[in-house]
Amino acid sequence: MKSNIALIIILVIASACRESFSPEVDGHFRNLLVVEGYLNIGDSTTFILSRTGDLKDWQGRIPEAGARIEVQDHQTTVISGTTSEKGDCLLKTTGLSPNETYRIKITTKDGSVYQTDFLESKVTPEIDSISRRIENDGFKLYVSTHDPSNKARFYSWHFQETWEITTPFFSLLELKNGRIVERDRSININRCWQGNGSSAILLNSTERLSEDRVSQAPLTFIKGNSIKLNLLYSILVKQFAHTREGYQYLENMKKNTEEIGSIFDPQPSELKGNITCVTNPEEQVLGWIGAGTVTEKRIFIHRRERLPTWSYREEACESRDVPLDSVLIYTSAGYLIKDYAPFDPMKGPPTHATMTRDKCIDCRLKGSNVKPPYWPD
Repeated sequence: MKSNIALIIILVIASACRESFSPEVDGHFRNLLVVEGYLNIGDSTTFILSRTGDLKDWQGRIPEAGARIEVQDHQTTVISGTTSEKGDCLLKTTGLSPNETYRIKITTKDGSVYQTDFLESKVTPEIDSISRRIENDGFKLYVSTHDPSNKARFYSWHFQETWEITTPFFSLLELKNGRIVERDRSININRCWQGNGSSAILLNSTERLSEDRVSQAPLTFIKGNSIKLNLLYSILVKQFAHTREGYQYLENMKKNTEEIGSIFDPQPSELKGNITCVTNPEEQVLGWIGAGTVTEKRIFIHRRERLPTWSYREEACESRDVPLDSVLIYTSAGYLIKDYAPFDPMKGPPTHATMTRDKCIDCRLKGSNVKPPYWPD
């Protein structure tokens, strides 16, 4: 701790200097294993493994590929998988029971072994509602839940947003193999979907309340003039119940990232999780793995629910008529063809094409043209 304080003092002094200062990095804090995941009893589970960077940017992650992850009961390994090049591993944990306890064992490619103790499984109650209120020229979204058994008490939430986008212009033609041809109408380039996941740590505890009820815990805010509300917006909220110890770990993480959120963050040694290194007990590991059931709820918000004063301003999309022998040049510069420029067929074939920036025609540059399975027609 003393070394941490000394480092902070040095950085404060250095911040007053004109020249930038980079403190010498203690190798003890490099290359720490970071484990993220919640053992989802009764559904699929994704674990993400990575390594930290240096002390200045220890939250920068390097994927840990090729690691074997095992879910073990008291007799044997019941499920296992290997992390991909991105460091993630998807396990089908649908057959697990909330009445059993499990532990997680991780073996990295270099033979290092990490594991948790046997984890208490928490039963997460259903989400009662996802509500919204008009605040500060936008929608503030809230989540409510309750547990009649008064056993959940410690909650966290994660959400995934999806919204529909369209392009201002349609394209009837395209340049293909040096020739202007009709565009394949079966390929959708005008209607797409964008998405975004929650980044903040969303927590709430009812430990000090007589009733295990959460009423309108804040989730997120959407500006009224946001593109998210321009057509149709959806949010999927997932709810997790935690042990007191797991919740306290998340509280510490939240404090580090939101209240301090800078180079003055507490060192990784102050974020002790529930994963230990079996092969080297002195090695520090970051992360906390919880276990239990997960509940979720999805809502949609249509553009007609906005206030009349809320409107999204599209980016300016100007068109220009380009000589046909210059279409290739403009295409190389990021333009696409809308159609042939107006012409008089009595005077001959078209001589120009109307073109605009590619982002004004092809929505795939901003999102996916694959309609989500949950999206209404």
